[in-house]
Amino acid sequence: MAGTDESDTAKRTVLGWDSDMNSQNSTAGGRYKKNWTPSEHYKDTKIAEQYDKERFSSVSGKVFDRLEKAAIRRAFRDLPADSLILDAPSGTGRLAETLLEMGHRVVGLDISPAMLTVAQRKLARFGERYQTRVADVNDLALEPKQFDAALCARVLMHFPIEEQIAFLSAVCHATRRTVVFNQSLDTTYQRLRRQVKRMLGNQAPASFPITPAEARRLIQEAGLIEQARYHVLPLVSEATVFACRIGD
Repeated sequence: MAGTDESDTAKRTVLGWDSDMNSQNSTAGGRYKKNWTPSEHYKDTKIAEQYDKERFSSVSGKVFDRLEKAAIRRAFRDLPADSLILDAPSGTGRLAETLLEMGHRVVGLDISPAMLTVAQRKLARFGERYQTRVADVNDLALEPKQFDAALCARVLMHFPIEEQIAFLSAVCHATRRTVVFNQSLDTTYQRLRRQVKRMLGNQAPASFPITPAEARRLIQEAGLIEQARYHVLPLVSEATVFACRIGD
């Protein structure tokens, strides 16, 4: 946008929702229409309290939850025990729990106090090994590297590719070694699946899935090098976990 400082643009778009983007989302909803604003939606206490139940209490939800956590464990398996991991956004702490069970320490960052309240209650048994912080990911770009690794789950799919790059770049700025994220891959097969789901009246799983070319761009421009990728449930789910390392 003419006359807008680049740093201001990043500050408004990374895990926030800039007014232009808000308008775009309400009218177009990304490639797959969702008429809501993620950065505000998850601040609702009722949404936070029901988040896990609505997504992971059904048989299919439980299967996906188990398989996604297995993929996360594989992605972090080479990380030394007791590493400090940034979980951004941490949400209700669902995946932070997996990292804590692996023997790591986790800092859960989120813009939603309501989601972190649920996470703190759920993960209280881990004591000080799980810390929370209400903040915007963009704040990390102003801080020194302090985390051994980072996890960014179920977030990039809500934003256009430019904001995905800004998000991961901020995370990389604060991370020394490993960055793991998930996204929905936009392949011909998955586009057909989404079309069928929409015909059946189901909501599209991601507003901004990425093509294989966009995945390569996202990883490269964020300053990462891909090490591995894990398909959570091939042919049934488009969810893919990318394991990367910080570039030289």
